[in-house]
Amino acid sequence: MRVKKLPEEVIQKIAAGEVVDRPASVLKELVENSIDAGARKIRVELERGGIARLLVSDDGHGMTPEEMALAVERHTTSKIATEEDLRHIKTLGFRGEALAAICAVARVRLVSRTPDAPAAHELRVEGGRIVEEKPAAHPVGTTVEVRDLFFNVPARRKFLATPAAEARRSLELLRHLALAHFDRGFLVFSEGRRVLEVAPVGAPLPRLGQIYGESLARRLIPVELVEPGYHLRAFFSPPELAQASRADQHLFLNRRPVRLGHLAVPIYQVYSRFLGRGQHPLFFLYLEVDPELVDVNVHPKKEEVRFQNEEAVLDLLRRAALRALGAFSPTWTGAPAPVQTPPPTATPSPAREEELLDLGPSRARPWRILGQVQRTFILVETEEGLEIVDQHVAHERVLFENFRDRGEIPVQRFLIPVPVELPFDQAEALREALPFLRTLGVELEPFGGNAFLVRGWPAALAERQAKLGFLEPLRAVATLWRAGNRELLELWREVACAAAVRAGEELSPAEQEALIAAWKSTKEPARCPHGRPVAVRLTFAEIREKLGR
Repeated sequence: MRVKKLPEEVIQKIAAGEVVDRPASVLKELVENSIDAGARKIRVELERGGIARLLVSDDGHGMTPEEMALAVERHTTSKIATEEDLRHIKTLGFRGEALAAICAVARVRLVSRTPDAPAAHELRVEGGRIVEEKPAAHPVGTTVEVRDLFFNVPARRKFLATPAAEARRSLELLRHLALAHFDRGFLVFSEGRRVLEVAPVGAPLPRLGQIYGESLARRLIPVELVEPGYHLRAFFSPPELAQASRADQHLFLNRRPVRLGHLAVPIYQVYSRFLGRGQHPLFFLYLEVDPELVDVNVHPKKEEVRFQNEEAVLDLLRRAALRALGAFSPTWTGAPAPVQTPPPTATPSPAREEELLDLGPSRARPWRILGQVQRTFILVETEEGLEIVDQHVAHERVLFENFRDRGEIPVQRFLIPVPVELPFDQAEALREALPFLRTLGVELEPFGGNAFLVRGWPAALAERQAKLGFLEPLRAVATLWRAGNRELLELWREVACAAAVRAGEELSPAEQEALIAAWKSTKEPARCPHGRPVAVRLTFAEIREKLGR
């Protein structure tokens, strides 16, 4: 093969692939352009997940006809002028080819008007070529309408997910952008239905309330640290609001959503005293950094960054988490937690035992309970040796098999329904999952906006889950649904996981006895439904060998 220069249309499509790989990436570029243009209100419309049509309209400062013609060409931008500007980037992006890349693989209508222009101007671009331009009616600002994404790149189009899955990606992206840019208003429609409407606010916490609900926002612990070159506004959840996933851990660097990666490590080190295995805190970190101290160009999509002094950032986050948990627990000093032994006189109420497990009468057993360790593990003596049982994982296995083997799920209906509110993208996923949830014994009713009424819950779990709250299992189901997981058993795993006894939860001797008996009677006692081991076993022979007897 001889070396040759590629045709311009091929070059454009290759360049487009660096920036545009799905509707969500188109949406990111267009919304960030609107924000950089000074927009206070941004409207988004999605049809078929953005594959058929995606529109972003704003009230920013707009473009002249000459600027519009340049904007659809490669390597043009209003955001940098010199090499020196690369070291002082204060906008969300500077890649001039972003709009050109979109135009190269879609049919695009661009309409814009500047404040001093008597009328707007409209361009129509197909496959990177301007096919029409004319005067138009439009208020000050810009509208970009993208249709038939990848119409001329069928190989890429066939790798897109379903419209529903692409819509979920776009809505999740919009949640991140709306959280980062709390001073902008967002109005979002998906398939003609309004899914988000938030007004601009002056601080992060009110925006968290708009997205996640006021009940969650009121419980977050705010921390603010200001140091030379750094300004951190952080909001941490108390340990009891921990979740089963890291989905709601956010870092916004100079208003840009970026991946946390190992920057989360110091926060976990602080939280480790309060959280059980598999539990994750919620936190929202708004970090303003002098542009001289950070490089935002180490990732093509600017989702990762490099700090000049990473140790200083890690220490800043650690101290913020310490301060937050100090507000939660005044006795916190950063020292390891002492082992706490439950009072020997603790006795359960009959209702609590029945709520935990319904076992029936106790046959003589070839094992006995030695006690609970760190309120997380149950020590069991058997004929062969010792078992150290993770109480949460064991209970998960019991609950899961009860569902799997029972078939039809009895439902406990509530006299007074319980309201819950989710972020708008998770609420969309939950609406789609309602028929599946009914087969799990979960009865939900949309209650306007992003809220639902919990009218019924699987009877075996209802009393306990009502005490723990219904938000965690519903958000876990929504996360699975957004990821494309429709397996009934997988959804039930999350419901059972949320209802199982927690690490750090004190169990009376009778409750420990009931749990171990139920676990030992399961068909697959070795592992929980997610595959984690339930217990560690040491034979007496192994113990004698280790002790030299």
